Amino acid sequence: MHTGTFFLSLAEKLVRHPKRIVFPEGTNPQVVRAAARYAHLRLGPVVLLGKPDLVKKQAKMQKVDLDRVMVLDPVHGQDRQLFIDHFRTQPGNEKLKVRLIEDRLSDPILYATLMLRFNQVDGLVAGVGAYSGSVLRPLIKMIPRLPQFSRISSATILECPDKTIGDGGLLIAGDAAVVPTPKPEELAATAVGLAALKLQLTGRRARVALLSYSTKGSAAVNEETKKVIEATKKAQILAAKIGIKADIDGELQIDAALNPAKAKLKAVGSAVAGRADCLVFPDLSAGNIAIKSIQQFGNVRTYGNILLGLRLPAAEISRGADEEEVLGVAAIVGLLAVEYRKLYPEPNAPESVRTH
Repeated sequence: MHTGTFFLSLAEKLVRHPKRIVFPEGTNPQVVRAAARYAHLRLGPVVLLGKPDLVKKQAKMQKVDLDRVMVLDPVHGQDRQLFIDHFRTQPGNEKLKVRLIEDRLSDPILYATLMLRFNQVDGLVAGVGAYSGSVLRPLIKMIPRLPQFSRISSATILECPDKTIGDGGLLIAGDAAVVPTPKPEELAATAVGLAALKLQLTGRRARVALLSYSTKGSAAVNEETKKVIEATKKAQILAAKIGIKADIDGELQIDAALNPAKAKLKAVGSAVAGRADCLVFPDLSAGNIAIKSIQQFGNVRTYGNILLGLRLPAAEISRGADEEEVLGVAAIVGLLAVEYRKLYPEPNAPESVRTH
C-alpha cells in the first residue's frame, strides 16, 4: 500500500475532486495494478485501452478487479469516426487514405491522446511499455501548447526522506526527458513551469535554482554559463509577466542550491541558494543522468515525467517505472486537471473542445 506523505496529500485532494485518467497501455501489469488502485481509492474514473479479453486476462493474473474501470478497445471505440475526421484535418494528413488513418488510430497512445484532446478524459499517463517518442509525438502534434512554451519540457517530483532538503523533502526537477539542448528561453520556460507546478501541487511559493557547474561566476565565463545566466533573467521576467510568484536564481551549483552551509560561502544574499525546491538542469544529459542516479543510488521516490507546456495534463512515464510511480504520477496528473487553467493564469486559457 502506498503510504508516502506526498501521495497521501494528493489523494486527499483528489477524493474531493475526482478526475478521469486514461492509461493506453491497458495490458501492462504495473499499469493494470496502479489503475485499479486509482479507481478503488476513489481518485477518479479510469479508462484502460486494449483488447478487452487481454486486459481482463492481465487483471486476473494480477489478482485485481476492474469493477470501477472502463476497458475500451480503440479499434471499436464509439468516437472512432470523430477521431478519424479530426485526424484528416491535421496538416500533412489531408491526402491520407481512410484505411491508413484507421490503422494509425488503432495505436492506443494516439487514441488516448485524442480522448484527452476532446475532453473525454481529464489526463493521460503513458510510457511504461513504450519508447518516449511514441508517447511524445502524438501529444506534441495533437495537444496545443501554452503560449510561453516554444517547446514542451518535463518535470520529475522527488520525495526525499531527508526533510531538510527542498520543501520538507519535496523537490521538483526538470528537464530530464524532452529537450536535449535547451536555449535560454526554453530553460526559462522550464523554470517557470516548475514553479507553477510546485504552486499547484502544494499551494506554496517556489524557490527555483538554475543549475550549472559554476556559482555566480566561480568558473570561467563561457557559452554554457552565459546560457544559464541569461535563462535566469528571462525566467524572472516571464514569471512576473504571467503572474507566477516565485524566487528564481542562477547560475548555482547543486550544493550551493541545496546546502545552506555551502550557500553561505558561495552565494551570499541569494533568496534561493541553500533553500531551493525546484532544480533546472542546463541540458537533457545532466538532468537525465542526475535523476537516473538518484533512482539507482538514493532512497528517494520519484514521480515523472510530468509534461510542462501542454494545455492539458499528461505524463510520459519511464519504462522502468513501478506500480507506485504509475499510481503517484496518475494522482499528480489528476490533481493538475482539477484547476489546470489556474496553473498558468493567462487570458487564453484552455478551451473545451467538446463536453463529454
